[in-house]
Amino acid sequence: MLAFRFTLGQRSAAWNGVEVYPAFGDVGFGPVVVKLVRPAVAGREGGALALRLADQAENLRVVVHPGIVRLVADGWDDPLGARFLVLESVAGETLEAHLAHRRKLDVGLALELTCALCEVLVALHERSLLHLDLALDNVVLAAPGAPFPLKLQDVGAYRMGEAALLATASAGMLPYQAPERLRGEACDVRTDVHAAGALLYRMLGGHPPFRGATVEELLESRRRGVPPIFAAGVSPAVEADRAARRCLAEDPARRFAGPAELREALAELRLKLPGSRPTA
Repeated sequence: MLAFRFTLGQRSAAWNGVEVYPAFGDVGFGPVVVKLVRPAVAGREGGALALRLADQAENLRVVVHPGIVRLVADGWDDPLGARFLVLESVAGETLEAHLAHRRKLDVGLALELTCALCEVLVALHERSLLHLDLALDNVVLAAPGAPFPLKLQDVGAYRMGEAALLATASAGMLPYQAPERLRGEACDVRTDVHAAGALLYRMLGGHPPFRGATVEELLESRRRGVPPIFAAGVSPAVEADRAARRCLAEDPARRFAGPAELREALAELRLKLPGSRPTA
């Protein structure tokens, strides 16, 4: 039991001291997801990670969007010795699972999902928050007919101007990290633009733009450049490829200035797709 209200299931994930469990709450809660840190067993960074969870709860209270997983409860559990967050349980397939059996998406769907992702990032940035941990496994695809096409998880961990602890990133997140974060340098909205472009590149091309299991390997992969996905020409697919690779520029000043600018560019490409209709 957690906080005398939530029954934990079998642990579903763990990385760098952070544990994730499916859970079921008492009356009024139902199925939820619990994210917790036990500082006494989480290693040298345990205390910092617990404080990060507390900050994340405060940040989630000020940002509300249909594309963001909702905070249900948070606090400290004495018997477990754990700082915890309780989040809504989102029904749907992660982008990682979806791509595992499809490998890549058609251009229209890739653009739609990236535009939706940019909308969520705009909402975060307007509240002086950065995401910084975008990856395939924290984008959950909504069911057909849902009011918004995706739900973004792991939101609210970072405020603009704060140090971004790479220790919180799982191995699956590393290939989408911007070089400034890999090197421990200052991050801003263009760092999230990089990650959005990396996800778009993955959806279009069937593989991440950079390969490597460690920071050093990823930085070396970056030095070799990002190959085009499609042959040169003029088409929405080729232009989407160029937009993704612009997001991946080593120099943040060469990327889109923010997710709103990226979303505007991709929305224009969506209008060029066969069968598209102008929106009202």
